[in-house]
Amino acid sequence: MNTASSLANVYAYLLRKYDTNYMITYSTSPTYLANIIGSDEVHGKIVLFYVEDRSKVKTNFTSPSKLKISKPKSDDLDLTGSPLKDDCEMDAIDEVSIDMNLIISNPWKLEEEYHQGIPVEKVRTILLSEEFQRGSSAKDAAGSVWFLCSGTDASKTLLLQYEFAPYHFQRGVITYMGIVPTYSVTTQTLLHQHYSLMGKGSSLKTFIANTYNVKSNMSLKCTWSTSSMVPSLIDLNTCEVTLKQTYRLCESTPATEVLINQLRILMTIRDDILTHKLAENSDISREPVYRCGIGIEMGELRENINKVMTEISEIDSSNSTAERDIEEVIQSANTRKLSDLTDKLWDILKQCSSYKDLKMAFNILFQCAARCNIVNTPTNKNRLAEIITEVANRRLAIPCLSGSEPLELLLEIGLEKLYKDYEYIFVESKICSANDLKNKSVPEDNKENAGVVPNVRKSLRNAVMQDSAALRKTLLHNDVKHTASSMTNDILGFKNSNFDEHETAKTISKLLQIHCTLEHLLMIHLHLNITSVYYEVCDQLLRKPPRMVDSINDSLEDEMEIQLSVHYIREHLEGKDPHSRRITMESKNKIREVKTTFYYSMENVFPPNISECFGTEEKEYSKENIYYSWLYRKITTIKNH
Repeated sequence: MNTASSLANVYAYLLRKYDTNYMITYSTSPTYLANIIGSDEVHGKIVLFYVEDRSKVKTNFTSPSKLKISKPKSDDLDLTGSPLKDDCEMDAIDEVSIDMNLIISNPWKLEEEYHQGIPVEKVRTILLSEEFQRGSSAKDAAGSVWFLCSGTDASKTLLLQYEFAPYHFQRGVITYMGIVPTYSVTTQTLLHQHYSLMGKGSSLKTFIANTYNVKSNMSLKCTWSTSSMVPSLIDLNTCEVTLKQTYRLCESTPATEVLINQLRILMTIRDDILTHKLAENSDISREPVYRCGIGIEMGELRENINKVMTEISEIDSSNSTAERDIEEVIQSANTRKLSDLTDKLWDILKQCSSYKDLKMAFNILFQCAARCNIVNTPTNKNRLAEIITEVANRRLAIPCLSGSEPLELLLEIGLEKLYKDYEYIFVESKICSANDLKNKSVPEDNKENAGVVPNVRKSLRNAVMQDSAALRKTLLHNDVKHTASSMTNDILGFKNSNFDEHETAKTISKLLQIHCTLEHLLMIHLHLNITSVYYEVCDQLLRKPPRMVDSINDSLEDEMEIQLSVHYIREHLEGKDPHSRRITMESKNKIREVKTTFYYSMENVFPPNISECFGTEEKEYSKENIYYSWLYRKITTIKNH
């Protein structure tokens, strides 16, 4: 029997004995526990005892437990200005760690607001009871049973831990230590508390994690360990640095919003194509839907199409060798002059207000290709570019699009145009070369097919390999059912579209990954201004498998966690108070081991149902930074065999 199933059996036994009076869960640790003791101490699932109280929880509750820190107003805290340009000085990073108003989300989950502690006397009674001892006697069990306490005792006990271990007695306790000034956290103070249970003659190992909040969704975590008997609580020379940040789509800047909106349009077009094909396969006669355009008069549309096909493309003078930062390049990407015909057509055709108008627009386009002298020959390798070229060269008749074909052609040129937008930004910002972006954007298991990205171009392979005789076939109404003759036409004929459901899904997912990478890089630029890490961040993020999404809406989030060299951020953090600190000291001798974890945070990590019981009332501080503080002690005693 494995240890996890043994703990599950213990849970089942305890549930039968105590579920009438207590809530008992078998799941991952609650956030407040994980914050205090750290992820290294939490292994898998735990059993948690608590009581539930939903009477005090309010909708849209905002925690009253955050500290109000009154500071003199200064220009450093002025966060106004351009929505893309952050006018704050770099020294304002410490203010961000201090100013609790910038932290808009609670550090706990919504369901944890229902948790309420049990009086510590009752918990101790349970631990000493015969029923609990019988249930906890499984020799092969491993893991912990935790009891959430009310904190009303003299020691302000919040959690008690009973841990299963085959050769040791292990018990743990978390107590609330009150609100303390940041300057009071010193090595001497911590050592005094740690050695109170062990004595100074024992060994000492210290693990430290300091987290600095750059923004509410962006933090720098510095971690290190030391065997020094007098450990330093700040180390910006040898520590490991982890940059963690979350991009929320609803927080996109106006410049990047143009890009994500294009991706939303493409996702919607693909959804409408699939909806039509599903109805078609079910023998439901229904015209496809196009719902992404703002509307354009047919006369204006005809004029615009004629113009882009017959006028020589202007050279984009904005593409200069002058040094530009990433936000300047993003802005210029949205206003630069396009050179390829199908890129220009995307901007025109997507404005159509309905499927009927879109279909008519393609008809106007093909008539223009057949009758006009096309100066701006398409250079993109997509299906629409091939059709225009063949019609203009009199090798194909004017095609008659049917069903979802207009949407499919529009989707393909839109995907290619959006990829080129991202390529322009990454290359012009000197983040990486075009080849690097292509290679990074192809999964490792598909390198042999890594010809070009996006994957829409792979769908053209069949069309490119047609012989000259097949290319002269007429593109007339292609309403052939899926029969043996239709399969022959697919091989020998020249289809109006090469839409592939799976390839377009992979392409959209990859474009979303590229966009999220861009947003993460922009956050680094705006708030840390570390340009030297762009390539490293880009390389790591784009090599990850892209996630498949069903929709692109405001609730979408993308998290990034990446290692950085400490020299990149040393000057930004020197002299700053960490937003939270976790300091773990371990000592042991022949008979027992003592672990003491000190956790400090500028915000209360416990929900109001719990924290109000031990008096973390809101307070005013005017001159000093303040921490909430907790103490976790774990004592391991070796059993006699």
